[in-house]
Amino acid sequence: MTVVRIDNLTKKYANRRGVEKLSLEIEAGQVLGLLGPNGSGKTTAMKAIVGLLSRDAGEVSLFGLDPAEHLPAILARTGCMIESPGLYPYLTAEQNLRLTGRFYPGFDTDAVGALLDEVGLLPQRREKVRRFSMGMKQRLALAAALLPKPDLLVLDEPTNGMDIEGAALFREIVRRETARGCAVLLSSHLSHEMEQLCTHVAVLQGGVLLDTASVPEALERYGSLERYYLKLNNSEGRGTA
Repeated sequence: MTVVRIDNLTKKYANRRGVEKLSLEIEAGQVLGLLGPNGSGKTTAMKAIVGLLSRDAGEVSLFGLDPAEHLPAILARTGCMIESPGLYPYLTAEQNLRLTGRFYPGFDTDAVGALLDEVGLLPQRREKVRRFSMGMKQRLALAAALLPKPDLLVLDEPTNGMDIEGAALFREIVRRETARGCAVLLSSHLSHEMEQLCTHVAVLQGGVLLDTASVPEALERYGSLERYYLKLNNSEGRGTA
């Protein structure tokens, strides 16, 4: 089943950055990783795909629906972590999830404790988020993304600031979600993380899609996603990543 279909998506800002004529598909159970330098359009693409930005041109379909017309129905099945976590600093971790959960139809408040336990924050459930480290906030944002039991996860550098334990826990959660059929769109600058998690990768440069490949194909041809990325960007040996 195709969960995400993007055809010639274009979104440009006044400074001409953004994405141009981006076309991608993600099937249920797949993890598509976006690779690219800062400013390559990864976050813009993610925002436009889930309807957080209006697109200039192109078509987007999530679950067969257009976000411009069916955004509430789409968000009810989608979990997002894009840019800074949208958390309430003077509420506790538990209160944050209960408040966010109210936006999802059929939300079960009894699920909050299980989600906090899943991301390793159950002992801090009554602690105010303003006291959390960056990695703890990322864990809580991941728990919030899991609230709707999503069929699609959109994760923008989700392990940024996480310690080794948190990153390993994140990978375990993503594998569990994809095993039940959830599709994942992921961005990260950590090529080794992409190798472990992704089934497919797409490389962006200057808002333009350079190439897409399955991870096994890229590894067979280049040995690592890092070499694959550097070859595409003609930057091997110059220390750029």
